[in-house]
Amino acid sequence: MRIFNFFNLPISIKDLRSGGNEMNTSGGWLAALIGRMLKETDFNFACASYGNTRKVLTSIDDRIVCYTIPGRSEQNGLFMNRSLRICKRLVEEWEPDLIHIHGTESSYGLLTARGMLKYPTVISLQGLLGPCSEWYRYFGNSSLMDIIRMHRLLEIPALRGLWIRLWRMRRMAEREKEIIKGNCFFMGRTEWDKAYIKALNPTAIYYHEGRLLREAFGQNQWEIGNVQKHRIIFTHAGHPRKGTELLLDAVRLLISDYPDIKLYIAGNISKRSGYGRYLRKRLQGLGNHVVELGSLNAEQMVTDLMKSHVFVSPSFIDNSPNAVSEAQLIGMPVISTYTGGVPSLIQDGITGLFYSTGESHMLAAKIREVFENDELAVRLGCQARQVARKRHEPDSIVEEILANYMHVIAKKQTI
Repeated sequence: MRIFNFFNLPISIKDLRSGGNEMNTSGGWLAALIGRMLKETDFNFACASYGNTRKVLTSIDDRIVCYTIPGRSEQNGLFMNRSLRICKRLVEEWEPDLIHIHGTESSYGLLTARGMLKYPTVISLQGLLGPCSEWYRYFGNSSLMDIIRMHRLLEIPALRGLWIRLWRMRRMAEREKEIIKGNCFFMGRTEWDKAYIKALNPTAIYYHEGRLLREAFGQNQWEIGNVQKHRIIFTHAGHPRKGTELLLDAVRLLISDYPDIKLYIAGNISKRSGYGRYLRKRLQGLGNHVVELGSLNAEQMVTDLMKSHVFVSPSFIDNSPNAVSEAQLIGMPVISTYTGGVPSLIQDGITGLFYSTGESHMLAAKIREVFENDELAVRLGCQARQVARKRHEPDSIVEEILANYMHVIAKKQTI
């Protein structure tokens, strides 16, 4: 069988062969999925993504071919149509049995929504741009003055900064609606993304698809005796909808009771963008209570999770964040906002703790619960690990996806 994959970001053959464990960027789970399917099947895979190139770049290794296509995920108009024509040509030349589009954020889903290609096609849901582009989620709790402070003077005329990114995201959200309404087969993993698809396209056929995580997270187990007490870890601080400021406020509320409290941030905070500079000013008042870890590969992320007392996800909107699942798979306590598809990952008080979205005092209270009760922390982590090991079991996920492929091909022949 021949499967043509479209990704939202470039993934190399080396990444696929390593299962994504060496990647310092997002998308490692996609490399893990294709890497696992290469081991479990005799399928051939084409993997294509937009990239910063003037012409199509091609790399081939045994049963894998990777294409980098001139274009960007946020582009519209003539440039997008040009990129889509290149995608159409590559697919027709490769002649797949099925097209698997990973995400609705890029324009690939228009290939089938607009009838440019007739191959059986299934779209996996990742984030959903429609909900993410809502003002109250995009900027979180930020006041108008805060939003202004998040921009450098030159960013708006230079078509940069959060305002411009919001405008682009809303354009992409309109394109996403066309993709959802114009396609038939979708795969997702939460009740939230299923409800969203059905609301826009009542006739859509929805399949459950498990998320295959990188191997390193299933090979280690968190233990309360090995952690640095009062150490919080958090990822993705590069956007206000991720709730970084809210978490910083919660840390401030806890410092008087826990003078040794530390917040470790995995990922990069820009030193040049308006929002990056704004966030760094917010960090200054916390002194050595905040540590930036920078970009981490899977092994490095595991090491820092194992040292931490609790993982926190303060996001204002998320579907099913991999970082939450990775922390659960390791078996550590997780605190998260009750938002989007996260309730499909966490059962409050059983496999994690929820707090009210946007309320820093409630987040501080939940962190305090974990800090003060080792029995609770261990119980939450152990129960989360049991559920996560089953939810992310590689063989079951591959079997489920292959069954979905066969069903899509069979249903396509009857439509």
